[in-house]
Amino acid sequence: MDGLVKKTTKLFEDKVIVITGASSGLGNKITKEFIKENANVSICARRLFKLKKIRKHKAKVFFQKVDVSNEKAIIKFIKKTVKIFGKIDVLINNAGITRQSEIENINYNDLKKIFEVNLFAPVIFLRETLKIMKKKNYGRIINISSGGSTNCTETFSAYSASKAALNTLAKTLSKEIKNYNIKVNTMSPGPCKTEMFPKNKLSTSLSMPTIKYLSSLSKTGPSGKFFWFMKKIEIIPDLSHIDWSNPNYFKKKNK
Repeated sequence: MDGLVKKTTKLFEDKVIVITGASSGLGNKITKEFIKENANVSICARRLFKLKKIRKHKAKVFFQKVDVSNEKAIIKFIKKTVKIFGKIDVLINNAGITRQSEIENINYNDLKKIFEVNLFAPVIFLRETLKIMKKKNYGRIINISSGGSTNCTETFSAYSASKAALNTLAKTLSKEIKNYNIKVNTMSPGPCKTEMFPKNKLSTSLSMPTIKYLSSLSKTGPSGKFFWFMKKIEIIPDLSHIDWSNPNYFKKKNK
């Protein structure tokens, strides 16, 4: 499947792409693919030595050690990115962690950390990046969610809940930015093999067509949607036709 992503185009040339959690796994793969596309890549993670390996001999890569559970560190990273590149075209919220536990045994500190990294951090990245994208009236945002947000595997309750929140976050944000040329979507990379999930079988390469598609959407492209291997999956029902303020609506439906 690597052949699907080796072809280099000028589609992302000189675009500025921010990728969180770039030191390993899916984030590392995404970074290397956009480097091949001659994009300007701004990456962050906790392990600086791994970021340095990516940066070697690549003049169009900016990297910074960032603990994404630290709001000030995120703000500093985004400001430095804009200072260097002048804009942000694509944001990929990829950083994530997990802990396994049955709900009755869940540790509060683990629960808090999972939500800080998997949900709170993406919100802060969005908040700071949207300020830049709105000025340019352009932006493409991808939240890396998980199949776990819908299949809810046992002992992964906190992880699944945090990823499910990313799905609803994209839908809400898509409505808030509908008057701008900014698109936000969520995707599952499937059960790909990473440091976090070493027993999974799929290659991270399989996610690249979807990543590139969502990173280059046209002005009329989808927003607020959930994707799985290039397929748009309706995981949140459209209830816009319901008049929630009218109790008689429900009485009529229940007759």
